[in-house]
Amino acid sequence: MGFVANGNHTPSQIVIESDSFYPSIALDHIRQIVRIDGAVTNDRLKQAIIEEIIDINRLLKSLKDKATQLSDLATTQINEQPDTDYLYLSAVANGVAAKINENYRNYDSSNAGGKKAEDAELTVDDYRRNKQWAILQLLGENHTVVELI
Repeated sequence: MGFVANGNHTPSQIVIESDSFYPSIALDHIRQIVRIDGAVTNDRLKQAIIEEIIDINRLLKSLKDKATQLSDLATTQINEQPDTDYLYLSAVANGVAAKINENYRNYDSSNAGGKKAEDAELTVDDYRRNKQWAILQLLGENHTVVELI
């Protein structure tokens, strides 16, 4: 399930902010990370990002009792940024990737490689798993979920 890129996008400079606890998310940064071109309009991408931010903020709500900002809970810095900022961005980006892949089934950001490239692309389930793992890391929980049958 790949993305089919059919055009360049114009840089938007759109930054989406939720409340001050969470880092802001730049629409163009999500485009770059998830490799989304102009086939997905800024308005549609912005809507997908907002929906993911709402969902992730809801899941991370319990962390607000522990600090005034998510970055206060960081355990390390990477490139002078708190690890929590990277994990939050990962959760949002992977959630958006799942949503875009689901809604634009024929979208391929490389437009090359045919079936071989499709086989190598992350699936919607992979993106959702990566989103969940980033959320679990932010919550200080393990990735492994064991279910008894």
